[in-house]
Amino acid sequence: MSKLSAALNINDSIRIKTFELIGNKFKVKIPLSSEMEAISERIKDAPKEKVDARFDKMVNAVKKETVAGVEFVNDDIVIDGKPMNLRDTCVSVIQMEQRILEYFKLLIPESGDFSDITYEDIEAEFPMAVQFEMLERITESIQPGYKEARKN
Repeated sequence: MSKLSAALNINDSIRIKTFELIGNKFKVKIPLSSEMEAISERIKDAPKEKVDARFDKMVNAVKKETVAGVEFVNDDIVIDGKPMNLRDTCVSVIQMEQRILEYFKLLIPESGDFSDITYEDIEAEFPMAVQFEMLERITESIQPGYKEARKN
């Protein structure tokens, strides 16, 4: 317990918010600024091996189909003469998956813990639309007003 928490006689429960989604209640632990910075760093740093694996998966999926106007040039897919910057897309996808994972780890489970949860675990349980809805609700819990501020 910190000096401030001891003086005010408060515990970590002050850092917990709840939200409801489709009749289910969820608890979220609000991260400290230092914790949020660490989360942001983990999201930003897309591991090269994950990016490479996603890239290979996407390229192999396209290579299976013979499509007019599609060619492979310098480790990228070019459609009708326009490069797709596939590797950048892969980085963005991995970062989004990492954001979902990191934010799900802020949820307080009813039993057990989320220390070893993976994005694949989340993907197996929740459709993408629900993942995005959960991400939005968790974001609103940990950063109230963030959505409004982004509009400006």
